[in-house]
Amino acid sequence: MDSNARRVYALVRRIPRGKVISYGQAARACPPLTARQVGRLMAHALDDDLPWWRVVGSDGSLRIHKRDPMLAQLQKAHLLAEGVQFTPDGRVQMTPEQVAEPATFEVQLQ
Repeated sequence: MDSNARRVYALVRRIPRGKVISYGQAARACPPLTARQVGRLMAHALDDDLPWWRVVGSDGSLRIHKRDPMLAQLQKAHLLAEGVQFTPDGRVQMTPEQVAEPATFEVQLQ
């Protein structure tokens, strides 16, 4: 695993239960990565110990749907179980109560 993946995965592990961050937020917390690069890393990060479901599109969309609609259903189930609220059209409500601020738990590469 490369250092960028380690940094992103360490950040994702620190997202509080019941909160989400966007791919862009993760990228800004792990420079010089872009949201697209974070998305690629997250597409391969379905380990049991990584709460991958807490990373969503900046508009609250479950972007993993492009890869596998069943994974999007699983992601939504995980988020609902944690109390995350959705809009009527199936996106996460990107409110301050639900969106974590990565700057408060930024991960530095060791």
